[in-house]
Amino acid sequence: MKKLLLLAFVLFSAGSVSADNTMADLFAGKTKLVFLGLDFTQAKYVGKIGFTDPAAIQNQHMVSWNNLIEMEPKKFSLQKAFHLKDDQYLSKVEDMVKFNKNANVADNITDSEVTLTEEQAKKAVGKYALSEKDGIGIVYIVESLNKTSEKLTAYVTFIDLATKKVLYIERVEGKAGGFGFRNFWAGAVYKINQEIDSKLYKKWSKSFKA
Repeated sequence: MKKLLLLAFVLFSAGSVSADNTMADLFAGKTKLVFLGLDFTQAKYVGKIGFTDPAAIQNQHMVSWNNLIEMEPKKFSLQKAFHLKDDQYLSKVEDMVKFNKNANVADNITDSEVTLTEEQAKKAVGKYALSEKDGIGIVYIVESLNKTSEKLTAYVTFIDLATKKVLYIERVEGKAGGFGFRNFWAGAVYKINQEIDSKLYKKWSKSFKA
């Protein structure tokens, strides 16, 4: 009986280890990537003149900015940037849409420059209720939308979906641009995607070679 229990424990432990995903797995094409969307719960809105309708940002634009990732995949998909096949990539933003209901826009509009630390950004991940449990998730934890510099700054954060462990995090800026409030800031998200495609993927793939 003891031998059977020991065998079961060894098999369970082995299965647990193999379930964990690493950044090396991602760049070796051994796991899938899930684009989880944008987390605005710690975001600051710098330049009061540029953010005059906090209710619309809270109830309309946060949802729209996330939904664009699924609705306009040709522009916002990360599949090409990470060189992934169709069955290795998924965008699923509904969990971030729900999570962003915890955000408070009105109290975070300011004229002062702001900084969000890596540790502060990481703390949010433990609060996520993620419906996807397989593969690696990527989420943009937004530090600020800065009207003065016309940039959106976010921590591009990779998460092992099985454990919610943060695998890697890096602060990235995207230049805003586009017609209308929604498109102006969506343009910054697009620029972050382009930065990953043109520069960061190559850097990361070298850093996380299997």
